[in-house]
This record gives sequence, C-alpha cells and structure tokens, in this order.
Amino acid sequence: MSGKLYTVGELARLSGATIRTIQYYDKINLLAAKRDEKNNIRYYSKTDLMALQQILFYKRLGFPLKEIKNNQMNFDDATDIKHILKNQADILFQQEMETKMNLAIIEAVNASIETNSEQNLEPIIELVLGLNKQTILDYANVDFDEKTIELFADKYDDYNEIIEIYWQWKQLVLEAVSYKLNSTHEEIETKLQFGKKWHEFTKSILDDDPYAVSAFEKGLEESDKWPQEDLFLYNFSKDFIDDAYNYYLRKGDASD
Repeated sequence: MSGKLYTVGELARLSGATIRTIQYYDKINLLAAKRDEKNNIRYYSKTDLMALQQILFYKRLGFPLKEIKNNQMNFDDATDIKHILKNQADILFQQEMETKMNLAIIEAVNASIETNSEQNLEPIIELVLGLNKQTILDYANVDFDEKTIELFADKYDDYNEIIEIYWQWKQLVLEAVSYKLNSTHEEIETKLQFGKKWHEFTKSILDDDPYAVSAFEKGLEESDKWPQEDLFLYNFSKDFIDDAYNYYLRKGDASD
C-alpha cells in the first residue's frame, strides 16, 4: 500500500467521528476500509479521510445516509453539489415550517387550557388533525397584485421577518378558533386577555408605520387569494378577534 494510511482509531481521532460510526459506514459500504488480510487490520487512506469528512458534512446538513451514498459520485461536481444542496435546503425549510406549525398549535392550545382547564379538547383535536402543516408554502403560488408585493418589499427587506410575523398571526388565530370551538369567546377575561395579545401583536408589526399599515391593509383586501385553510380560520375567528381587540381598547390599558 502506498501513501499515508490510517487505522480506524486514527481516522476517528482525525475526523471527530466515533470508531463505531466508521465501522458502520464500512459495513454498509458507504466508506469501505482497505484490509490487511494477513494481520486482519482495516486501513484507510487520505482520500478516505476526505470522503469521511464529506459524509459527516452532509450528515450534519440532515442528509440521510442512503442519499449520501447515492450521491457520492456527484459530490465532486460543483453544479451537482449546488443542486443537491438546494434540494436539501428546500426539505429543511419545509421541516422548519412544520415545526413552527406544531409550536403554534401547542401555544394556542396551552393558552386555551389556561383560560379553561376543564374545556373539551375534542373539537380542537379534530381541528388540528385536519390542518395542513405546509399551508404557508402555498403563499408562494398566490398571485397578489403588484401594489401589495411592492408595499411588503418596501417594508420588509428580509423574507424571514414576514415568515415570523405569519407564525405569530397563525398562533393567535388558532387560539381564537379554540375559544370559539369551546364557547369561551364570550367570557370577559378571555376577551380581555386575547384582546391584549392582539393589540401587542398589531402594535409590534405596525407601530404607526404607514408602510406597514398600507401593506397589511392591502393583504387583508386580497384575503380571498389566501390559501383556503388560512382564509377559513380567519373568517371563523374574525368576529371574536375584533370583539376582543375592541373590548381591550375600551377596558384594558392600551396606552402601553
């Protein structure tokens, strides 16, 4: 054998992977070891070390081992790498949106339970089971008019900021829906507390900024173009949201 060779222990030390991990990669032929049959020892070359680092890199980015193995021949081509990474970025984004949806549901249900610990969770469970966790992705296909797009572009330089606002909105809408499903929306304390939340939400995103106000007014004007799920949830909860918000403005301390 020519060139520098490493034992599995040396490869583990240099790469940061465990010996067991490297042995497993050898077993599934993802990183096959060279074998000294006479001494029954496994060896790895410098090329293997680089391949292992590449495997660990893509594993860190969330690629399944099967996909890494299938794409090994493509990882040396810059164009292929760019395409592979773009696909993985799309997958991770979808997973992130599903996680945010789950968190929004948890926060909404928890808030509803805090209001009434003896409420019936069955209608909320039925609602959650019917929700599409990737509804936010449908907005990419919404044909908003140029004025609406321009207003949002003027206000928000970072698309991630719009996404965060969306999830704040979705959580509050789901909370409002849960109150209506459990007929707790008429309770004074429920209206007061939710009205405060809605006030703080709108204040944080609008804050007397005419660009923000115009952008969101235009967005509401085109609500008929929203994904069906969001439009249904908003229309179902809108009367409670408006009532709670106005009640808070009358009875609560909205000066803050």
